Amino acid sequence: MSLTSPTYQATVPPPVDGAATATVWSTPARTESGLARVREATTRELEAWDDLIARFWNHRVTHRHSWIQSLADSGCGEPLYLVWEKSGEVVGCMPGLLARVGLWRGFGSPLPGWQTVSLGPLWDRRRVSARELVSLLVPYLQLVHRVSYIELMTPDVAPAVMRSLGFRGEPAPTYRAPLYPDDEKRTFRGLKDSARRNVRRAERLGLVVRTEEDESFVDEHYDQLREVYLRGGNAVPFSRTRVRQCFRHMQQAGRLIAVSVRMPDGTCIATGTFFIDHPELHLWMWAHRTRYRWYRPTELMTWTVMQRALQAGCVNFDLNGEGVFKEKFGAVPDLTKHRWVLGNPPWLTSLRFWAERGYRVQQAIRGHLARLVGTATHGLAELGSQHRHDDR
Repeated sequence: MSLTSPTYQATVPPPVDGAATATVWSTPARTESGLARVREATTRELEAWDDLIARFWNHRVTHRHSWIQSLADSGCGEPLYLVWEKSGEVVGCMPGLLARVGLWRGFGSPLPGWQTVSLGPLWDRRRVSARELVSLLVPYLQLVHRVSYIELMTPDVAPAVMRSLGFRGEPAPTYRAPLYPDDEKRTFRGLKDSARRNVRRAERLGLVVRTEEDESFVDEHYDQLREVYLRGGNAVPFSRTRVRQCFRHMQQAGRLIAVSVRMPDGTCIATGTFFIDHPELHLWMWAHRTRYRWYRPTELMTWTVMQRALQAGCVNFDLNGEGVFKEKFGAVPDLTKHRWVLGNPPWLTSLRFWAERGYRVQQAIRGHLARLVGTATHGLAELGSQHRHDDR
């Protein structure tokens, strides 16, 4: 199996509405099961991208056109939609973005910091293997798009396959909970006792979960997220624009559930963003105001969204990352997902992991300083208020 198959600019690509395209095609390469090649998606394929990914067993909401465009409009990079074909038939596809990684040109599906639960290749397991897909992908990106750095995050490709192709990986754990769309009571019993009690308690206290349709929700959501990050001693690693673009694109696609929890007087004390893409419910982000923690709004908010997912027929809830708090919702650790990195030259791979560690330290320092500034500002405000009271 060759990892260095040549490429050329196609002179006669398949017609799209009778017209030629400028997409770059690679020459077919011999793989385990016959000739195959990877290429950019045609105009027609892009127009029906969501229908195309739905043909494959492992597609997720993040493979959708709306998600990739939200990343592009957030400044993450230039979208690149790839298709694998054999005998003139599409047997796999994958979206990603071309971006600068330091001084180098990289391809991410996804890159860190994109707040993307996973991406990676989709394929027809009856026609082609993951090994064949990745073995064609690497030389195509390096030779056609001059990529020096490739990063994929997926739970679907066996670690042994990725390592054999030169990738270095690390686990990207998450938590998952089963959902039973025909049995809401069984799903509720799957929550821990403390979570069920907090749901009922919040209802007795008059808390209300409200679906948010207006984009003004983004400002409140981002402010609450910032408070959560600072509370944990970290700076927010994404911009308000990133949250806004996600809200905008996923709402237009009909996949977003944005919710808030409000006190009886209307005060917003918690917010969350979720995606429904049958058969999965995805948590993107959630947050609550520290001073209202006593009300335990997160449990009521999450259970309300889970009920909507049950009505939509979802059977799985991905809580997007680690955190023992997520066990309250009947979730258990899932260690199948890995982040895979390949650099050319090879030392780029090691540099990436060291850079990530340095970035985490930097974010912790920024968060600590921001928390100190916030504490000092709050103290000065209280002192000024006390002085004004004394003057009266």
